[in-house]
Amino acid sequence: MECEPPDFRATVHRNGTVRLVDWGPWLAGGGPLYTLLHARGRAGVGIADLTVIRDDERLAVEVVVAFRCGGTPEHRRVLSEWAARVGYRRAWFDGEISDLDPVPGGTAQTRCTGCRARLVDADTSFWEFVRHRGAFPTACVLCGSDLPQWTPARQTRQVSCDPDASETLRRPACK
Repeated sequence: MECEPPDFRATVHRNGTVRLVDWGPWLAGGGPLYTLLHARGRAGVGIADLTVIRDDERLAVEVVVAFRCGGTPEHRRVLSEWAARVGYRRAWFDGEISDLDPVPGGTAQTRCTGCRARLVDADTSFWEFVRHRGAFPTACVLCGSDLPQWTPARQTRQVSCDPDASETLRRPACK
């Protein structure tokens, strides 16, 4: 019996950034290249294969995570947070099942590693794409470079256009 290949390969960096690529047979999984995976794990990087479980409407609802290296509690926490943002309700780790509180929607953002464009989206069609794919977009629409997985956009305080509205919003003059 032949197993289906995973859907994605995820990399969790020490700073909490998650990067995804579509899974391909060219990705290292064993043999002599295993030593390279092991070295990445020692460096604090988590690399995992992700298999998406879909419902009858083809929405991504659960994800099976098979770590190739790393797999620390921190790596699991970061991937669980990412999975909840995408809309997964459960993440399956080796020896552990995490029930998630899915929170897809709202404004999400990322910055391209190539052209450095800041991409922001909150449109319904964006979230439909994310929920069906099981991941945020992984390549920049401008230059094609890879994208870190998207995070909730930072909310900035609205500045009033009325200069008399608030003294605290005024910036002191430069001297």
